[in-house]
Amino acid sequence: MSVKSQLEKAEKAMRQALIGALAEGEDDYLTELFNTLNTVSDLKKKVNNTIRFTDNTSEYYNKLNDSSVSTYSIDFISGKNGKDLDSLDNVIQFPIETD
Repeated sequence: MSVKSQLEKAEKAMRQALIGALAEGEDDYLTELFNTLNTVSDLKKKVNNTIRFTDNTSEYYNKLNDSSVSTYSIDFISGKNGKDLDSLDNVIQFPIETD
């Protein structure tokens, strides 16, 4: 069994234990059960968010040489910087008050 499935079972078991303690009035264990449930839940989140690194350099270079993949060229140099904001000039003007 995987770590993920074991943690899912542990989380479910901790929830059941917490519900059982509430139902039976065993208040002495509630804080510790709740803290343990949170710890297991946090660990399960970490396991689910694990990033696995692989060496995909050969795939990268194969895609570069593939003629079916279209290439994009973006012209970052324009006549004026901030050209897309020119339409907003003089739209909103706030009076400046000085005392």
